Amino acid sequence: MKTLVSAGCLFILLFNSSCSTKGLLATQNFAGLYIPEQQFKDLSYTVFNLNDSISRLYYRFPVENLKIKQPVGKAAFSTYKIDYQIYDGYKKGILVDSGSRIVVDSVLHSGMMNDSLRMRASNGKNYLVRVNFTDINAQLSFTQLINLPKLISGLSSDYLLTDEYNIPLMRNYISRAEKVRVRTRIPADTTVHLLQYKFQYPDAAISPYNFSPEGTDEKPEYISKTEIGFQDLLSEPFSLINEGIFTTNVEKDGFKVYRFYDGFPKVSSAVIMRESLRYISTNMEYEELKLLPPKAAVDKFWINLTGTPERALNQLKRYYGRVEAANQYFSISGEGWMSDRGMIYIVFGPPGVVYRNAEVEEWTYGEPGSAQSVRFYFHPFLNSPGIEDYKLIRLDEYRRPWQMAVSNWRR
Repeated sequence: MKTLVSAGCLFILLFNSSCSTKGLLATQNFAGLYIPEQQFKDLSYTVFNLNDSISRLYYRFPVENLKIKQPVGKAAFSTYKIDYQIYDGYKKGILVDSGSRIVVDSVLHSGMMNDSLRMRASNGKNYLVRVNFTDINAQLSFTQLINLPKLISGLSSDYLLTDEYNIPLMRNYISRAEKVRVRTRIPADTTVHLLQYKFQYPDAAISPYNFSPEGTDEKPEYISKTEIGFQDLLSEPFSLINEGIFTTNVEKDGFKVYRFYDGFPKVSSAVIMRESLRYISTNMEYEELKLLPPKAAVDKFWINLTGTPERALNQLKRYYGRVEAANQYFSISGEGWMSDRGMIYIVFGPPGVVYRNAEVEEWTYGEPGSAQSVRFYFHPFLNSPGIEDYKLIRLDEYRRPWQMAVSNWRR
């Protein structure tokens, strides 16, 4: 893919290496993944398998978000570094490949930087890619974790969602009537079927101390089928009008693309604003809100809660900011704000400590090890259609911290 670095680029250093050093992913605190202030704004990644041994890491970000440095008497410049490490999963934590790139740009320009790195990863395993992006002038680094499945052929990283001009979209959802293509490394038939299923969140998650059936054995609700034509491993342009999950394979982690509500991940309508109040309203309040027009319901709720329009506006921005963040971070089987992790994130805020391994993702609020801290445990499970999502282990001991957190919103 052609880089958009300007002609004034002073140098690009690319270094790749392999080793078998043991990693420590399972003991690292990844709380920064869920804190918007600790992420480089509008930086996005995606991965694609070129063949059995080489994969490509695509990245994109707005150039103007880099800090500009201008020494006296010299030209202004921006500098960034991107490096990656590929690990053999959480359990062994073996580092199997790494690489880095440094770019110094002496010409000021705006727009999006689109570029990619080649990574070595052989078929037969599923990997984790840790990517670090550093704005060198600002002395700030930002970390992201990306799954790179290569256990068998036909998994998600064997497909790449692009716009109609074959540029990677860097996301797995599209908007209404948006024209897109799919690139694949797998020889495709002339026609491929995208099977549409309903989202798996029929309603917002229930409180963390209430128990409900796991529901992991439920069959996905099939809706329809969309045919897309392929030629030379690239699909014809197509669009998806109806909301839902579209997949090539319900049995495994194959290609999947999502059609959420219009405006996603933003809270773009009063209907979504009203629905997402479920976590901090009483049952009676919520039933009354559903009887009112959406905007009137939202206005009434926040003004009654805060007493003044000014305080209502402040709380409204804070609350729906978390709803949007939950959509960005946790939209796997449906809208992120409706998921278990989304619920905890909205009510409690970003966790202070996040540990993750193959069996659990653990969130801690408060000082680790303190009797006053609260820990939530989310276990991965195979949802339908063929998606690994996270479910909270619900405990009665969460009742008091949950009620206290909700009370803080209602002051």
